[in-house]
Amino acid sequence: MKHQVNALLVMSSLSGLVWAEDKMDQKITKAEQHSIQSGPTSNFSGKANFARYPVMPSQGDVAPAIVNFEVGTITNWHTHPHGQYLIVTEGEGRTQEWGKPIQTIHKGDTIWCPPNVKHWHGASEHSAMSHISITPVANDGKSVSWLEKVNLSTQAKPLKTPAKTETIQLSTKQLSLIPIAAFTATGDLKKLKPALIKGLENGLTVNEIKQMFAHQYAYAGFPRALNGTLTFKSLLEERQKQGIKDIQGALPSTLPHGTDYYQLGIEQLADLNKTSIEESSKPLVENFSPTMDYALKAHLFGYLFSQENLSPLEREIVVVSTLSAMGDVNAQLRSHLRITRNLGVDTTQMQKIISTLQQAVGRDLANNAQDVLQQL
Repeated sequence: MKHQVNALLVMSSLSGLVWAEDKMDQKITKAEQHSIQSGPTSNFSGKANFARYPVMPSQGDVAPAIVNFEVGTITNWHTHPHGQYLIVTEGEGRTQEWGKPIQTIHKGDTIWCPPNVKHWHGASEHSAMSHISITPVANDGKSVSWLEKVNLSTQAKPLKTPAKTETIQLSTKQLSLIPIAAFTATGDLKKLKPALIKGLENGLTVNEIKQMFAHQYAYAGFPRALNGTLTFKSLLEERQKQGIKDIQGALPSTLPHGTDYYQLGIEQLADLNKTSIEESSKPLVENFSPTMDYALKAHLFGYLFSQENLSPLEREIVVVSTLSAMGDVNAQLRSHLRITRNLGVDTTQMQKIISTLQQAVGRDLANNAQDVLQQL
């Protein structure tokens, strides 16, 4: 079946509990909101971490299940008599509580569905999605109350999670991306090597740096990005011979075959620029070059941004550093400084970027970036 929900257990049984009559709403906890704690060395043989999820009320056994949705597949409207807890494990999905906007959910997000709250959930239009469900075991055998089908033709597009309003504090690790990107863009491989060493020492993983070079080729070109990659490969081999074990880090998830990267890129552009889907759907340069329009949306903002082991903010730090070091690309630099600001980087943190740039590429190029920033 084209839109089949492939589930080991579609929904866990619910019942037999007495819940408070107070009105509760569906609650989504984004992946970045979880408090990560280091595992105590007394209980673990090496490095480990954990995060406690919000408590789900229960007076008995609970049953976990894994549900896998193909691209575009969603459930009908339904309710759970005793609530349900969802943990997104792969891909991107959608969920909606009755009378409220559709929301986008991603790998690592958790959703608490309170008792008797009418809702639906499933995969996004361009990505498959898997989630684990955890629910109290029912005594009466009633697991879910299925209702009518969802009429998406009358629904608005899912709401992207808004950028955090609190001030983002750029870490030493994130700032370490700046000299690496700058020296790669200028082809200064002698300075690139110590910058890479410093980045590794500041917490950048091997796979994050690899991803940085992959993203950078779209701005500095394949020759510069490839030279940076080869310099990094040679450095890692040297360090391995010296007995240094660098942290590999997470690999990016692979989206399913058939993912519409062009549509994904349109949505990513809308999210980064804080514009509508309609505005971001317009062809590049009035469709003067359809090939370039497709490459920018499908490959750069669709495929590359889908590699989630480097965040959108970290990608923009790389791009701002690359364009600043290249020089004479102020139109593009202006766009990416604006995106960086949209991602929550305030004036104080932006000055950290400019200051780090100055240390890497000199006063003139850093001053140019400062001048472009002041024009926003």
